[in-house]
Amino acid sequence: MTIAPTPLSAATERLWAAVETYDGEVADTTLADLLWQRSLADAITQVVLPFLGELGDRWEQGRLSVAHEHFVSNLLRRWLWAFGGRPGDDGAVADGPVVLLACPPGERHDLVLLSFSLLLGESGARTRYLGADTPMPAIVAAARASQADAVVLAATRDTALTAEATAISRLAVEHPVFVAGRGATQGVAEGLNAHLMPHDPVAAVSFLTTVLAR
Repeated sequence: MTIAPTPLSAATERLWAAVETYDGEVADTTLADLLWQRSLADAITQVVLPFLGELGDRWEQGRLSVAHEHFVSNLLRRWLWAFGGRPGDDGAVADGPVVLLACPPGERHDLVLLSFSLLLGESGARTRYLGADTPMPAIVAAARASQADAVVLAATRDTALTAEATAISRLAVEHPVFVAGRGATQGVAEGLNAHLMPHDPVAAVSFLTTVLAR
């Protein structure tokens, strides 16, 4: 018999109550119920991304402290890695495209990029995830060493990308570069000789895989 996924509204309220009191045990249990009863795509689009959106709203409203933000980030990061490593979800394909993913220097918000990386891996790509605040020389070296078919750079601020315009443009000569996140616009992408990714991670997976298949 199929077990219906835990209803979102009640579970989300329970999760936020746990966050406000730093109750790791309740938060872990609640996230387990929310994530593991759903597919990866549903877990990310129905649970993780809305939760991150509300996290940003509460932060702007002054309802959360830096400690709360760190608590939530570490909690989600741990569960995303665990969820993406479920048996049968590794997405390993011997001849899938190699995609390197990173946030440029100064960009510390990488949870949406991590979510995208997991979805991309499930689609068959071989992902190489560097994460937040990665120096450009390290990104360039990793792209060369991994013989990346594409490099995805994500940022919440356009200045995190434009400040590295010279290095990114040079990187784009060797590897196709894709930019994503709130800091990525068509103008920014064109200035970097890069491709602009859709903001929705599921749509971005389809876009990237289509471009690489050409």
